[in-house]
Amino acid sequence: MEELGVLYYVDSFPKLSETFILNEIYELYQRGYNVAVFAQNNPEEDISHTEYRGINIPVYYVDTSCTSLHQLFSKKSIQMAKNTPISSVFSNLSLKQSTYNFFLGNECRKFIDSLDFDIDIIHAHFASTTRIGGLLAARYHDIPCTVTAHAVEIFKNPNPDEIKFICDSMNHVIVPSKYNYRYLRDEIGIDNDITVVPATTRIEKFEPSASPVKNRLLTVARLVEKKGCSYGIEAINDLVEKGYNLEYHIIGTGDREDLLRQQVQKYGIGDHVKFLGNVSDETLQKELNDASIFLLPCVIADDGDRDAMPVVLKEAMASETACVSTTVSAIPELITDGHDGLLVPQKQSEELAAAIRQLLDKPQQRRRIAENGRKTVHNKFDISGSVDTLTEIFNSVQV
Repeated sequence: MEELGVLYYVDSFPKLSETFILNEIYELYQRGYNVAVFAQNNPEEDISHTEYRGINIPVYYVDTSCTSLHQLFSKKSIQMAKNTPISSVFSNLSLKQSTYNFFLGNECRKFIDSLDFDIDIIHAHFASTTRIGGLLAARYHDIPCTVTAHAVEIFKNPNPDEIKFICDSMNHVIVPSKYNYRYLRDEIGIDNDITVVPATTRIEKFEPSASPVKNRLLTVARLVEKKGCSYGIEAINDLVEKGYNLEYHIIGTGDREDLLRQQVQKYGIGDHVKFLGNVSDETLQKELNDASIFLLPCVIADDGDRDAMPVVLKEAMASETACVSTTVSAIPELITDGHDGLLVPQKQSEELAAAIRQLLDKPQQRRRIAENGRKTVHNKFDISGSVDTLTEIFNSVQV
């Protein structure tokens, strides 16, 4: 059977913090699928992942400067609008949102028309309001449209009516965890079909190291509230005060970086904490291999934002690095406390410190947990299994 043509409809591409999207695309590309990407903007980051260099696919970036009434009311745009119940769009979105979605849908329609292969399905990531543009383009071309609902767009200051409208308008909804599934069903009231497909990584990309650096800890995260890095720094300070000679590396950037640096300075532990910023894949793999412990102290932010099941934890586990994290959201679906990682309640720096101390003081337990962690992601969370399920969904919704 000929492989489907898949259009990915996303906010930004390629984005360092959204490896799960690139991993899906790379796997589909390697399997022979025709893949294209429609992105609202180009993040223009200096560093890209190796998977991006391994694909050759058409990518379209939206140029908002080309908006005009002439384009919005062209013959094909009007036909696109006719294929979607206009009243449902305007009754669930503001006039500004509706107009912008018609613009995006028209741009997406034109991009699909320009491709030299057929698009059989549009798959969007993040169930935000602009996904309706992808739905409009899909309806014009009489193809299905699916969406993966992740975290920030459904948890941060959520608008239940908008989320329900977006998800129930699609042909199928995908979520990265059972936690997301329950939230959309029970809290938002989604009626549509929902399937759990973990966002994950290529396990073979990450190899274990036989000799990690003693007392080296690592966090890889966007430096935002929900990652809980301030609690990690508190835990490191607590351990340094108790006499542990630690080296803590933090990879990532974000709007809380200055606050975190100030916290390190306030505690006087600058000799123990190193901010590395964004790094290449090669450096990331080396840092994961060198770390004795991977620390990700996730929290639920004040605005409700939270992680679902962070891909970086799977990358650390694939590297056979023992992980310490929290019981927030879907993390317990990935890590079984005491078996393939240690979990503590959120915002509890003393318990974080105790978990880290336990792994530092008991190297045999640390090695056992690290080995179990690699087995867990290999057996349950490899990208090949996720894409198997994803393609089954793509085929099942064909009209």
